[in-house]
Amino acid sequence: MLTHRPRFPLDPQADPTEEARQLHAMGSLVPVELPGGVAAWTATDHATAQEVLGHPALTKDPEHWPALRDGQIPDDWELIALVRGAAMLHAGGDNHRRLRKLVSSAFNRAPVEALRPRVAEIADELLDALPSAGPGEPVDLRELFAYPLPVRVICELLGVPDSAVSELRHHFDRLVIPQDAASDGADIRVAMANIYGSLTALIEIKRANPQDDLTTELIQARDHGDRLNDQELVETLFLILISGHETAINAITNTARALLQHPKMLAAVRDGGEGAPTWADAVEEGLRRWAPVRHAVLRYATEDIDIAGVRIAKGDPVAASLFAAGLDPSRHENPEAFDVTRPTRRDHIAFAHGAHFCLGSRLAKLETEVALSSLFARYPNLTLASEPDRLASISLQGFSALPVHLGPDNHSPSNQSQ
Repeated sequence: MLTHRPRFPLDPQADPTEEARQLHAMGSLVPVELPGGVAAWTATDHATAQEVLGHPALTKDPEHWPALRDGQIPDDWELIALVRGAAMLHAGGDNHRRLRKLVSSAFNRAPVEALRPRVAEIADELLDALPSAGPGEPVDLRELFAYPLPVRVICELLGVPDSAVSELRHHFDRLVIPQDAASDGADIRVAMANIYGSLTALIEIKRANPQDDLTTELIQARDHGDRLNDQELVETLFLILISGHETAINAITNTARALLQHPKMLAAVRDGGEGAPTWADAVEEGLRRWAPVRHAVLRYATEDIDIAGVRIAKGDPVAASLFAAGLDPSRHENPEAFDVTRPTRRDHIAFAHGAHFCLGSRLAKLETEVALSSLFARYPNLTLASEPDRLASISLQGFSALPVHLGPDNHSPSNQSQ
């Protein structure tokens, strides 16, 4: 039984690279303990993670998790927002396919690629607005660039004001970042209530004033007469908002930091000559080495199954360690090295796998590529001001801030006259 086995504790504060090493040493599928003492399995290597993410007998429908269904998992559990609600994310089988079909068209290749010029405009506007700091004054690139860029993009796509995210920001953060030990969990319920209340009001405004945007499309979406009900609308909008910026923020900051720590790699990308690695290559390697999602939680066994030689009992919860999978030594030579020329740089599952592969993966990659190319074109002498603090989270992998020294602005009058 899973609950009777020694379990590796997944600590939000842990160094994710060291955690990956330890998980790899334990095996391909290992028993772990989530915050709150919750027992689960997690896949640690690429192949096993793919099998977990795509297995037909592992569902994201929480009705198949007895501990949650029977009330053993409290409503204020630290990770409750990651396992319940947000209809499409936590639906399984035919219901998941139905919901995904109703919203997927906006994230196909052509509509996403058409956003590239606008993403570049937003990036330039944000770079224009960066403060002119003195040589000893760092600028937080996460707060002033990596955060607002995907927020503005997703809000424009949905046809909602930036304040739809900004006013709810601390509530979104509360759902994915643990609080101190003194927190009793009540603020999780408050965060959920505030988010769902705001999104319900937003949907009513859009119903009364339909426009050419994704929110209106979601309200009007039909497939052979089928449509999203009110709860599904709110949960789908919540999912698009939170996943539409959290992953991209971390992808931008993670890869920017990696490039700044590896100036030869950065120089090779900026060279742009024939055969040189591209910004897209840097993005893929950043996603592999520093996956923005640390652990994908959770799936539940609908029957007894065997994966990687391990028996998973019906009802057992199973996670996939996407960060550890990116560092799989059987998949990548010297996996902890950041190398934009790596032949296996695209061989990652940073956006998951299978039926729940991230709908917004194309958009997140495009945003990261545009952000990096714009940033380093504007500030070619950018340097890290200090090693950033890691984001304490089971689900996300990134940094709480990215302090940098900008150096000269390539668009400044003094530079343009030289």
